[in-house]
Amino acid sequence: MMMQDLVVYAVVALCTVYSVWVFLPASLKRRAAAALMASTPRLRTSSRLQKLAAQGGGCGTGCDNCGSSAAKPTADGHKIRLFRRHPAGQAAPPPSTGSNNTLSS
Repeated sequence: MMMQDLVVYAVVALCTVYSVWVFLPASLKRRAAAALMASTPRLRTSSRLQKLAAQGGGCGTGCDNCGSSAAKPTADGHKIRLFRRHPAGQAAPPPSTGSNNTLSS
């Protein structure tokens, strides 16, 4: 094997471990960090591992609930007007005042 292949495999493995850690739920993250810290005395005193274990949910906001209603956008009553396109050369009809050309968000 070439040295370049080994470097690529190492980078891919590190990126995989990092992405799994970032998107891991907080409860599993704490459990994995506790298992790593219990494995060796050097990891037990690692301040970086302790800081990573203390972080919140996968998105970094600190919450433990990824399905909460707080993350959903709220409707604030803005209206969106839709206009029809007309072929070139045709005059557009006057805008309608009916409810068929506005949408509420």
